[in-house]
Amino acid sequence: MERMKYIRLLWLLLPFLWQSCAEDKGNYDYKDLNDLNISFDDVYSAISREPFVIKPEVTAKEFAPDAYTYEWKAYDQAGSQEPVVLGTALNLDVELTLAQGNYQLVLTIREKASGLYYQKSATLNVDTPLSLGWLILCSDNGRVRLDMVSHIKETDNVYYDLLKGTDLEDWLQPYQLLCDPGMQEPFYLVTGSGTTRLSNNDFQWNDSYMIGYEFGNGMYTGTVRCLASHRPGKLFVDIAGRVYYCNTLSGDGLFGSVRANGFYVEPAVGYNAKGTPFVPAFMMWDKNNRRFVVCASEFASIGLDNVRDVPMDELAADGFPTVNEELFAWPKRADRMDFICMENTRYDRNQDGNGMTYAVLGKGDQRFLYGIILNELYSFAEAKYGYAYEKAYYVDLSACTDIAQATHFAFSSLKTFMYYAVGRKVYRVNFSNAAPAAELQFELSEGEEITCLKFYLWEQEDADNRSYDLIVGSKKNDTGESTLRIYDGFTNEGNFQDAVPVEQYAGFADIVDVIYREKVIYQQ
Repeated sequence: MERMKYIRLLWLLLPFLWQSCAEDKGNYDYKDLNDLNISFDDVYSAISREPFVIKPEVTAKEFAPDAYTYEWKAYDQAGSQEPVVLGTALNLDVELTLAQGNYQLVLTIREKASGLYYQKSATLNVDTPLSLGWLILCSDNGRVRLDMVSHIKETDNVYYDLLKGTDLEDWLQPYQLLCDPGMQEPFYLVTGSGTTRLSNNDFQWNDSYMIGYEFGNGMYTGTVRCLASHRPGKLFVDIAGRVYYCNTLSGDGLFGSVRANGFYVEPAVGYNAKGTPFVPAFMMWDKNNRRFVVCASEFASIGLDNVRDVPMDELAADGFPTVNEELFAWPKRADRMDFICMENTRYDRNQDGNGMTYAVLGKGDQRFLYGIILNELYSFAEAKYGYAYEKAYYVDLSACTDIAQATHFAFSSLKTFMYYAVGRKVYRVNFSNAAPAAELQFELSEGEEITCLKFYLWEQEDADNRSYDLIVGSKKNDTGESTLRIYDGFTNEGNFQDAVPVEQYAGFADIVDVIYREKVIYQQ
């Protein structure tokens, strides 16, 4: 009787044991098939839409190729797709059609006569030509155009008009490119015709990427002018200067309604680009009342009314801890200051893990620089979280060469350097000097005009060093053709005098914005 129980149990288990063997995805290498041994590398990198070849080495006492069947499969390691059969011959020689991602590559060799099989696996990392490189947002006579310099191969390739043939090809008024690494589809395109995300997979698009779907209270149909994201918050300013906020502390979040008593602000947002505050201070310029304000959407979390944005000059009086309050007086409406620019950097002056925000204001031909470390609004509730802000710099830039004619500004995360463009010239100012003055860095060829000047804050790939590279976009006035130049800022410590670009590419329309598309983006 005991023997019969074991026999019955064995028959019950046999189908499951066979299925387990048949469905094996290459977690083990089987080496006992007729003393057959097949070897190939453990890791491969490939580019989609290009030839991919593997020729395994075969060793065996007796090996008759026709006595076996062969199958190469690719298993998506994210588990989001069915396995893809790549080939049915011993040598794999195909043009890959896999999407960008990481795969387990499995070769199965099965003996026809016995059904026994051998498996060997490898890791396959697949990129596309658009997986790595500079993304260039252009205005082609007002039409939105997205170009790219691909760094996937040893020789760079330029791809023009990536949106051509899509529903976005006729969009107008390009404003901004943004990468939000906290989202699975991380790229945002901000234009006068609409604001949308683009896919991490070759910037594909569908209607669900439109920003209106990121609202919890119905569709948004306005026009976004400026988008800013730094977890755990995200906000945008629309064309009328209204602000909408999204809390991303527990996920992607949804934007809320504009505050009835909100200020009308310029399309620029200051925040701590290096630190990670729990309730971050997002600073803006109220253009009606000519003063800095902080977005108060998260004030309810610290026991305050969040109906209205709060002027920066009221935070200290409201009980928020601040540092160096006496350095300058916050500008007020009576000062009649005009907003020029605002930019966030990772410059960590105090070596405490916080970045610096700079703003330039003007009055007539005068220009004034404000340097502020924006930090933690939760400090109102618990002082241990530190200060809400620190006033770091206040500099009169009015004596700098042609500063009133400057069209573009850029601030380094490396040192206390500000750069500005006038026509085809780029100047540098060390604003920590007692008497800051402009130093000519370089000038482009006669007939060129600078249309873009910036530093891009990299997220992953050598982020600290590469974030110091100066990005310059310029246009030839006679032909309208634009050129992108990249200058190495790390090795020369921010001194670009007579610098030669380390990268240079031509053939673009008017360059509006430039970011770098890094290989690994999504950060949960």
